[in-house]
Amino acid sequence: MNRIAPLLALPLFLATPACFFILDDDREEEPEPTPSPEPANSAPVIDSEESFWFCDWDGQAGDYFWEFQAVVWDDDGPRDVDAVEVTIWEAGTSYFVDGFALLQEDDFMWGGLVWESESDLYCGDPVDVEIEAWDSVDHYARLLIAY
Repeated sequence: MNRIAPLLALPLFLATPACFFILDDDREEEPEPTPSPEPANSAPVIDSEESFWFCDWDGQAGDYFWEFQAVVWDDDGPRDVDAVEVTIWEAGTSYFVDGFALLQEDDFMWGGLVWESESDLYCGDPVDVEIEAWDSVDHYARLLIAY
């Protein structure tokens, strides 16, 4: 009886309809995803009305000091500003006198104090002071306070 079972199933198999699958190769391809644009980042701006430098005598220390202040605005917020530096040039020339980084004192305020005895600066010398600021993506601002 085991040999007859496959023969009996053969007519049933031949009578079953076949299934066909048609693949449509003309379908439109999905577009490549567009990379998202880099987020906009504003450059820092040094406020020329609020930024300054001066030199004065400190009788207690017995030395002249130079004070520098820079107000640096950035539309991306105060934390976006990475560095603020000053470079001091002999007035009207390209002769480098001294330079150093300022410290962030408040949200947009950067400052520094340098003693004359610890620098190459001399109170009363005519100098040009260049203030430079960089943000987190290396945008740059520059302000020259000319003598």
